[in-house]
Amino acid sequence: MLNPGWYEGREQALVKHTFLDTYMPAQIPKIVRWAGEFTYVDLFSGPWQSKSGDYSDTSFGIALRRMTEAKATQAKLGRKVRMVAHLVEKDTHNFAALTEAVKRFPEVETFCYSGVAEQHAATIASLIPKEAFRFVVIDPKGVPDVRTFKCLIQPDKTEVLLNFMFQFANRFASSQDRMPPLEGWLGGLSDEEGGWRRDFLMLKGAEREAAITDRARQALRKMGNYAYAPALTVDETAAERPLYKLIFLSRHPIGLLVFRDAHVKALETQATYKSVRRQEARRQQSGMDDLFADPTAINPGERSALEISDGLNAGREKVLELLAQKPEGLQWKTVWPAVLDACVVTYNQIGDCVRELREAAQIEVPDWTSSAIKRPKDDYWILPGR
Repeated sequence: MLNPGWYEGREQALVKHTFLDTYMPAQIPKIVRWAGEFTYVDLFSGPWQSKSGDYSDTSFGIALRRMTEAKATQAKLGRKVRMVAHLVEKDTHNFAALTEAVKRFPEVETFCYSGVAEQHAATIASLIPKEAFRFVVIDPKGVPDVRTFKCLIQPDKTEVLLNFMFQFANRFASSQDRMPPLEGWLGGLSDEEGGWRRDFLMLKGAEREAAITDRARQALRKMGNYAYAPALTVDETAAERPLYKLIFLSRHPIGLLVFRDAHVKALETQATYKSVRRQEARRQQSGMDDLFADPTAINPGERSALEISDGLNAGREKVLELLAQKPEGLQWKTVWPAVLDACVVTYNQIGDCVRELREAAQIEVPDWTSSAIKRPKDDYWILPGR
């Protein structure tokens, strides 16, 4: 359980770590059903500004703890799995702290590398067995040329979480040669040379944010031939503006399913602390306490809260849209990945929506004959309502 008190002044890290702490215990058991090795790669490990005392508020600390727990669980089930981590840190002081910190996790075979990530990426890639699954985290403080990490992004059996520094991109994406590393990989899509810069220049606000984010998502997706590249928006603490985007790459619908669960959890965390912060600001401004206010209540108008509610509504509409395009119907295993790819909604949420649509006779699910079944099964056919 992450303690919000560890994140005072760096609340964005709480959002990111909530995602990681939700993703890993959900995904690792699914992976080790078929892979004998789970490998975690963190190219910018830190530790940075850790306040927990045991590195529980760092990405590598969360990852290694969850890997240790998963290994113990699998051992109880009679399965032997290998947990491996490759951690890179360029700051010498942080590297020294890192090498000491990983000793807390002896069940994970951990390799630490001192220096810049670009220097070690190829070596790390060569050490990971082809049959192993790898989860690669690229979380720099600046904007590296992501193409230098292709050797880790491109292999099969890989998922990636990349911190796309949106603020930098928003500032420089319209100006040629202002930030060559960003320029290099954002320009990796096949279109008219430089046309994307002109498009960005004409956009403002939410439209510009969406266009830049989509450009980054599609460039990364193409880099490794990924099926899915959704993004989680992490906002500035004191403003309703994006600070960075966590772009997730996966080739499998189950990876997308796990991402959306962790995505919505992270957004709820962000909405909660920003709502509390806003409530505290009002209290200080007025000099009065609201005796009936819930100190943990989410403001429904907060940006992350709106993203959750809008995503749920969009998911419901997406189901109806897909069925309108296929009046002969679609199997559920085709519907839910398409909805989760397009909308900020979880698998369970969209399953509940389908049940409600069925009860309202807006759709038909002939195979769904038992009231004990709460959500559709993959082989169920979903048909438009008659």
